[in-house]
Amino acid sequence: MDLNYRTTNLFPTCIHSLVVSNFDHLQTRLIKESYDLKKIDHVGRQISNSGGWQSELYSIDQSSDTLRSIITNSLQGFTPIQDDVLMIVEGWTNINGPGCHNVKHQHPQCNLAGVFWIKVPSKSGNLVFESPHSFTSYAEINCYTDKFKKDSNSYLNYSYQPVEGQIVIFPSFLSHSVLRNESDEDRISYSFNIKLKYG
Repeated sequence: MDLNYRTTNLFPTCIHSLVVSNFDHLQTRLIKESYDLKKIDHVGRQISNSGGWQSELYSIDQSSDTLRSIITNSLQGFTPIQDDVLMIVEGWTNINGPGCHNVKHQHPQCNLAGVFWIKVPSKSGNLVFESPHSFTSYAEINCYTDKFKKDSNSYLNYSYQPVEGQIVIFPSFLSHSVLRNESDEDRISYSFNIKLKYG
């Protein structure tokens, strides 16, 4: 019997990524600025991080000139077309030492979330997204062949390998975690929330 069918993927969950220009010239400065923040507040805050250090939340306008310029320029493609919509960006710096990780979590009270990878040693922990349909479509997704899962990006979980100088932006409702840092160096990133304010 000749089966002739096609698959139409509707309502995708969009993961956006971009690479920061001239990152090689900025990386050393960004690493120093991250450690300078930690010197000001050794304790930091405990949110999703298991071990490691996380700064307090701060507005992008309060960040260093280098970081503010990178994030602001990177978000140009996300600028809302409506004149009455504002983008409010707040973020925090993460320093995950060896053995540290981030437990599964979401970013409530915002519309988009993102991460900017500043220093990512080999084996320092992938970003793992959980499908928003992992409960309701568990059996369905499991019945697909490996080829179909790959061709259609239909997974229960998806492991995203970080790249230094790359920014990834995703819907804030998407559950995600960061795997254990298996390297012997610190992993440094800047995470942020984007709120869309109308009126």
